[in-house]
Amino acid sequence: MSDIFFVQCGTRRRGEKHNCEFCGKEFIRRLNGKKKCCSIECSAKSKQKRVKIVCSACGKEIERTKSRLKRSKHGVYFCSSKCKISAQSLTSTCPDSKKFLPAHYGTGKHSYASICKRIKEFKCIGCGETKEYLLTVHHIDGDRNNNPIDGSNWEVVCQNCHIKRHLKKEKGKWVCSTKKLTPRNILKLL
Repeated sequence: MSDIFFVQCGTRRRGEKHNCEFCGKEFIRRLNGKKKCCSIECSAKSKQKRVKIVCSACGKEIERTKSRLKRSKHGVYFCSSKCKISAQSLTSTCPDSKKFLPAHYGTGKHSYASICKRIKEFKCIGCGETKEYLLTVHHIDGDRNNNPIDGSNWEVVCQNCHIKRHLKKEKGKWVCSTKKLTPRNILKLL
């Protein structure tokens, strides 16, 4: 304990000098007061034990309190909201993304057209058409459930070129069939 003296704060109070238990800085507190730290920041840091963890999206080392770690529903942590948003996208490369994606995101198999628009040039590879309302996404292997995120099974085509990719010959006539694919070598002739 240090010297007792009077502090002028509108009224006269008795105070004492005390060293902050977290940073060691000297401050004045009320006589026999319970205040152990010089500021709110030091108080918060001294009460909470911090744990070092790694951001699930970018790999950056971050510190979190044990109480904050308990609040995580999935055990996945991020250094910022930007990292969380990028990890929650369907095109995320984060290995833990399947743990915390909201249920309404689905599997992404029905949103392949919007993903394709973001990652590929949206222009018909057959005729060069650029009007977006005329363009569609064609599955190269014919399987609509095969939707790799890198877009290797997709090609952007206009409606006319898309029909050509689904033609088959029946009784000497070309007929459109969504279940059959036109062989690539015949496409060049059409």
